[in-house]
Amino acid sequence: MSSIRTTRPSVTGLSLYRGLEKNIYILFIIRIINRFGDFVQLLLVLILTGNLNLTPAQAGFFVSCSVIATMFGQFSSGYVADRWGRKIPLVICQVVVSISYLSCALMVRSFPHLVPYLILLSSPFRGGTSPLTNTMVADFSRPEQLSQSFSLLYLGTNIGVALGPVAASFLYARSIVLLFAFSSLLIFLSTLLLIFGIPKSGTMYTKETAHSSKTLRMPPVLIIFFGLFALYGLAYAQNTFTLPLQFASLYGEMLGTSRYALLMTVNAVTVLLATAFLTTWTHRLGQLCSMALAMVFYVVGYGMYARCTAFPFFLVATCIWTFGEILMATNANVFVNAYAPPSLRSRCNASLTIASSLGHSIAPTAGGLWLAVSGYTQLWGISAALCFLLGCGYVALNKYLKS
Repeated sequence: MSSIRTTRPSVTGLSLYRGLEKNIYILFIIRIINRFGDFVQLLLVLILTGNLNLTPAQAGFFVSCSVIATMFGQFSSGYVADRWGRKIPLVICQVVVSISYLSCALMVRSFPHLVPYLILLSSPFRGGTSPLTNTMVADFSRPEQLSQSFSLLYLGTNIGVALGPVAASFLYARSIVLLFAFSSLLIFLSTLLLIFGIPKSGTMYTKETAHSSKTLRMPPVLIIFFGLFALYGLAYAQNTFTLPLQFASLYGEMLGTSRYALLMTVNAVTVLLATAFLTTWTHRLGQLCSMALAMVFYVVGYGMYARCTAFPFFLVATCIWTFGEILMATNANVFVNAYAPPSLRSRCNASLTIASSLGHSIAPTAGGLWLAVSGYTQLWGISAALCFLLGCGYVALNKYLKS
């Protein structure tokens, strides 16, 4: 058995997303609203230090606690959803986050010392939303449409991420109360859409649901895949840790910051423009081969980061590795949901998110330790080498599944 291959769709561009289930489009809108309205997490460090007067050390400790709480929520939501369904846990998670942010808006002036604890309280519930949404996408998709469905959800994520920082910075500059209140309002609106737009049902198109409901053990191939994905998260997270430091070193703090922001804008625009086309043209490769191809893009992009100093080359390199990001984001979820037993689907989606979070949490420490004894060229070289090994791992895993 190998990763799922289907014939390449005859449509291109945004027409790729025609003919999906109505519930997929609703989940797409919910994902846009949630990611657009994620103002608090976007500016969390600034809120803690600039408005709540925490020291950088205190803010760092709090953020670490928030990440741990988020990972706990990711795991717990998967376990709960596999036992009691997806919709109700997702509604509960979003309601708690909305109420927590509304409470922050009401208390930030009078009881600011309580706000960090309210944010921390919301973290596990916020963490639980992503794996639950991914599971619902798989539940409401025909097997042959999994790739298009997750591609659409990924597109929604990036639309929200592209627009959210602009709105967040506008609100933050005017009123911290408004920032919390609007974030709460948007999450509440997406919750209403979830309640009234999505039916309370389980897997729609999986014929083997009844048989596999007795399967309580995660397939070994997924355990191996999660280990590879954690290593991918370790390499990918250098974009947000090493790259800003490198730009500050090359161009100075002010110019380096603005150029790094432009680089991330190029990343977001590339995602929005290229996702549908890459999904179409790699559809027939299968997930593991597509992810191996993604690693080739990362090797080239990170290899350029290791050698170039001129800003235009950084722009080109960013476009190249962004193609890899698109292929990873749209194929990893498809692979997991194709091999996850329906009775464990939520836990498998949660495990994928946790694997990514684990890699992201290790990356700053690993990168910082390496930069203490070496330089940016060597660090990007190691990241490119890791991506090359991951590509080999995906190819080997694909051959194993074929045998």
